[in-house]
This record gives sequence, C-alpha cells and structure tokens, in this order.
Amino acid sequence: MIENENEAVEWIHSLTQAGKRAKHDTQERLLNLLAKIGHPEKKLPAIIHVTGTNGKGSVSRFSQAILTASGYRTGLFVSPFIIKFNERIEIDGKYISDDDLLKYTRIVFENYTDQTEFEVITAIAILYFSESHLDALVVEVGIGGLWDSTNVLDATVAVITSVGLDHMDILGDTLAKIAFQKVGIVKPSTKALVYGRIPNEAKDVIEARAKELKIPYGQIDSKLPLSRGYYQRYNAALAWAAVKLYLHETAKADHFLKIIDSWPQDKLIKFLNSVSWPARMEKISKDPLIILDGAHNIQGIATLNDSLLKEYGDREQLIVFGHLKKKNISVASFSDLPLATVFPVNWQAYKETAESSSYKEWHWQLDDLLREIDPKKQMIVVTGSLYFVSQARAYLKAKLAKSN
Repeated sequence: MIENENEAVEWIHSLTQAGKRAKHDTQERLLNLLAKIGHPEKKLPAIIHVTGTNGKGSVSRFSQAILTASGYRTGLFVSPFIIKFNERIEIDGKYISDDDLLKYTRIVFENYTDQTEFEVITAIAILYFSESHLDALVVEVGIGGLWDSTNVLDATVAVITSVGLDHMDILGDTLAKIAFQKVGIVKPSTKALVYGRIPNEAKDVIEARAKELKIPYGQIDSKLPLSRGYYQRYNAALAWAAVKLYLHETAKADHFLKIIDSWPQDKLIKFLNSVSWPARMEKISKDPLIILDGAHNIQGIATLNDSLLKEYGDREQLIVFGHLKKKNISVASFSDLPLATVFPVNWQAYKETAESSSYKEWHWQLDDLLREIDPKKQMIVVTGSLYFVSQARAYLKAKLAKSN
C-alpha cells in the first residue's frame, strides 16, 4: 500500500517504460485501466485539447486562465512539471493537493496492470477531474496526439500550436508525418479545429484531415500585444481564439456574448500579462536580468532567439545551455544572436545529457556568471531541456533569495 504522497510520486516515476510511450497500444492499456475504475473519462465536461511541437503548454495555461476568470471551474492537465509534481494536475490555478494525489493514486495503484508512467498520470488526472464538478477542461497532449494517452478523450475544440521536427523517433521524420500524428486529436465529434503558424507541408495534412471529417477549421496568425515573451503574443491569440470557439459551442448564445463582451482587448492583455508560467520566458530577476525558457528543440530555440532579438537586442546575452544528447541542437543553434555568448554545461542529473569534458558543471557556470555579470549591459538566459531549466530555476531562486 502507498502510505503518503511521496511514495505515490515514487511509484508513478518507477513506471517509466522506454519505447512504450505514445505508441499505438497506449490507449488500449489506458482504457483497460479506466474501465476497471468506472470509466471516469465519460464523466468529464467539454474539452479543449492542445497539441503542438512548441507552445502547447502556454496555450493550455492561457486558455484555462481565461475560462477560470470567466466563471468556469476549469481543470488543466499539463506536462512536464517544473517545480512540483502536483502542478501537472490543477483546477482554477490550484494544484491537486497532496491528499487528493495520494487518494487517486491509490485507486489507480489498486487497479494497475501494465500501464506506463504517463498512462498512469493521465488516469489519475481523469479520475480526479471526473469527481471535481468541473465546468470546463483543458488538456495538453504529452507527445504527438494520435497515439497519445490523452487521446482517449474527445476534443470539443482541438488546437495545434505548431509543427516542427521533434520526437522523430516516435512521430516520424518529416513535417507531414508529424502533422498526421498531431491532427489525430481531431475526431468526428470535434466541433472546431484551430491552429497557429504552421509550415505548408504540415498545414496541407491538417486541413485535409479536417475537410475529410467536415470539421470547421482556421489558422490564427495574429498576435496580442503582451509585454513579456514576444512569442507568447502568438500563443495568447491562439488561446483566445480557442476559448471563443469553445464558449460558442458550449454556452447559450446570450451567455456567450456576455462573456466575450466582458473581455475588451485592453482588459484581456492586462490579464494575460499577469498569468504566470514557469520556464516560459520567465523573468526571475531584474537586477541582474535573468530569463528562463525551456527551449529544447530546433523550433523552440529559433523562437527564443527571435524573442531575445526583439525584446533584448541591445544586451549581451549570456546563455547557459543544458540539453539532451538526442536533440538535434547545439551551440550553433544560437548563431542568429550577434551579442550572445553560449555556455554549454554538464548536466549530470540526466543520463542522456550532451556531456563534454570541456564543459563546466551547470551550477559552477551559473555561479561564475553571477559574479562576473555587468547588469547594465548583460543578461543571463538559462535554456535547454525543461528538466534542466527546472533544476537551474530552483538553484537560482535559492541563491538570489540568500543575496537579498
């Protein structure tokens, strides 16, 4: 028997099974588990289902925040966590409590057969949400879409934030193949599909599937003028479009119009600027200026570079870069930043790290930069794997707290 929340998380993490995640049989395993615990997936409200190579976490967060602020009790399921495991499962911005995490993990544990870690986390979230009297639910895909565990759920509104070359060992080695996986969250019951800035090769696949299913679809290529994180302007506009479509499909006409009218653009922008999201162009210090961003693939780094140029182009960027060996990214990925100096670091906490004997340990590198930085001319950017950025975030937060 699992005795406490720490043992619950330890058991969940013990279920990692390399090669089984996001394969064609993942939903069968998960549905078998859900059947044993009473089919909680059938007791959920209408869903906004969000996938994409980059941006899906931010769009999910923005969507949940708008719905919550509009009076909807809204669940949110995201991955990975940055600070604490509980943040993957939340309602109205509040993480699942340790007691509830223990309660629902025990139920899943007692009915467990052969599910993977992510399948179990998805089951815990679905069970928790099914008993929480929600008005709305926003679900972020883990990997891809078609074969993802979250695709046991049916989207009312499907969102594809972006399509890039990532997780190619699972999703395929072309944009078209990856797009096919992502558009797999669109089903005959889906009411609308909305997508962001996507290459034509991927767009053709997505639109063909929507036409085949006769699902209304559209692209959002506009942006809302947020004051933080240039790329978040596009994510915010996409989230707002998704929420409007969701409300149009689920609310009565007069209530829908009332909610939309309650969000004039200046109010919406002010609100979205206040929505926090760790490690997504997160500013954790003003003096010296320190930005954290989990840009962990080619498209993510390109987007980060663009944001740094537009927002901080006059500063020298000191980039601390910790990435995974399997990702096709390197120091050269930051070549578009003329004032950047990149410090790749050893990151011993993860076995697949891109290690080199010439790299400094990551915390030593941060210590050196904090001692030597000229805060008037320079800034520190910590980026790479979200797992690395989360560790660096905790370290920097503690160090900055001691110095203040």
